[in-house]
Amino acid sequence: SSGINAEYGVSRDTWTWENKHRSIVSEFELQCEPMYRNLASAVFFVPGMALGLVVAGYLSDKVGRKKTNVVLMMGSAVSACGMALSTSFEMWLAFQAALGFTLGGTMVTRVLWMLEFVTESMRPYASAISAQFFCVGTALVPLADYYLQDWRMLDFIIVIYSVLCVLMMFWLPESPHWLVTNNKTKELHRTMQRLIDINRSKLDLRDIKIIPVPKHKESGNICIIFSDLRTLAIVLGLVYQWFLTSFLYYGFFNMIGTLAGTPHWNMAIMGIMEGPCLIVAGLVTTKLGRKRTMYSLLLIVIATCLLSLLNYPISTGWDLRRIFSLIGSKAGSGPMFLVVYILTLEVMPTSIRSIGMCTCSLIARLGAASPPFFLDLCRQYSPNLHYMVYVGMCAVGLLVAYFLPETKGETLKQTLAEGGNLARRTLPDVASTQTINKTDTVADKSSDQNNCEIQIDQDQPHTLGNTVDPGQQV
Repeated sequence: SSGINAEYGVSRDTWTWENKHRSIVSEFELQCEPMYRNLASAVFFVPGMALGLVVAGYLSDKVGRKKTNVVLMMGSAVSACGMALSTSFEMWLAFQAALGFTLGGTMVTRVLWMLEFVTESMRPYASAISAQFFCVGTALVPLADYYLQDWRMLDFIIVIYSVLCVLMMFWLPESPHWLVTNNKTKELHRTMQRLIDINRSKLDLRDIKIIPVPKHKESGNICIIFSDLRTLAIVLGLVYQWFLTSFLYYGFFNMIGTLAGTPHWNMAIMGIMEGPCLIVAGLVTTKLGRKRTMYSLLLIVIATCLLSLLNYPISTGWDLRRIFSLIGSKAGSGPMFLVVYILTLEVMPTSIRSIGMCTCSLIARLGAASPPFFLDLCRQYSPNLHYMVYVGMCAVGLLVAYFLPETKGETLKQTLAEGGNLARRTLPDVASTQTINKTDTVADKSSDQNNCEIQIDQDQPHTLGNTVDPGQQV
C-alpha cells in the first residue's frame, strides 16, 4: 500500500469502496497487508477449535453433557459479541480464536447429548432430523451475508443464536446414560420421572429394577483404550473413517466451488440438497445397519470418482466432472458423517464417549484442512490424480469398515469394563441388561410384559418390581 500511496499520492484515509459491503478486509484495511495477516483468521480459529474439542470432550465425560454445553455456548455468545464490537484486527483475532474454542467442542458434544436420549432403533432418525438444521444453517448463513453485507451483523446473529441455545439447554435434562455411569442417583430419578411425564407414559418409576454400577475411574480417561490391542485397533479404524469422511467431503466441496454462479447461492443450494440425502441415509441405516450403509456410501463415492474421469462440457461452468463431484459430495460423503457419528457413539462406552468422539473429530479437522493443499499438489502431476487417490482411500475405508463391529440392535455400554473390549462387541454376542433402554425380550408373552433394568449407585440398591408395558421405554 505504501507503493500505491507513493505513486498516486493517495492516502488510506481518502480511500472509498465501490459497494456498501462491509467486511473485515475493508474495515481493518487488510487489502494491502502481507499475506500472513489475511491468513491469520484461519491460523487462529483452527487451533482454537482443536483445543476446544479436547477440553469439551474431557469435561463432558467428567462433569456432564449439560453443564459443558451450557458453559461453552455462553462462551460462544461472549466471543461472538466481542468479535462484533472489535476495534482492531488483533482484537477480532483473539475473540475469533475463543469462538473456535467454544464452537469446536459443542459441535460434537451437543449431538452426543441428544442421541443418548433415544433408543437404538430411533437413533438414525434422530441423527437425520437434527442434521436438517445443519443443512438449513448452511443455506441461511451465505444468504444472510448476501443480503446484510455487514460482518458485524452476522456476528450479532451468532450471539442471538447462542443465547437461545443456552436458554433451551437450561430446560433440557442431563443425559440419563451419563447419570447412570457416574452414579448420580437422585438426579437420575428426577430426570427419568420428567421423561416419563413428557412422553405421557404409563410407566411407574417405582416398578423399575435397579442394578448397581461397579465403581470405576474411566470417566474422561481416553488412555484406557491402550489397555487392549483389539480395542485400540477398533478406535484407530474409527479415526480413519472420520478422517476419510472429512477429507472426501471437503475435497469435493472445494471442487464444487468452481461452478458458475454466485458463491452465496451456490453454497445455499448445496446446503439444501444435502438434507434429503441425510434423510435417506437415516432410513437405510435403520434397515441395513451401520456397516452396510457405510459400504454403500463408499461405493457411491468410488463410482462418482471413476465417472468423474469423464470431462464432457455441457454448458458454461458445467461439465460431467463437476456434476459427478456434486453427486459424490452430497449423496456419498455427506451422509457418511451421519453413519460415522452413530457408529462411534454406539461403539464407545459412556465413560469415554465424549472424549473419544471429540478425539475422532479432531483428526477429522485435519482431513477438512488438507484438500486445498492436496488438490494443488495433484494438479502439478495430473488433472485426474486426485480422483484416483479418492478411490484408493475409499478402498481402504471399505477394508477398515469390514473389521469394525456392527452396532445395530445393541444397547449403549456404560463403561469399557462392562462391555469388555470393543472388538468382542458384535451383534450376535449382545446380552447386556445394564443400560437404560434395554428391555428383556425373554418375557412372559402371555401377559404382554417386559423386564426393564437400570443401573444405579451401589449404595442405594432397589429391588422393587420390574414389570412394565412393552415398548414404553424411557
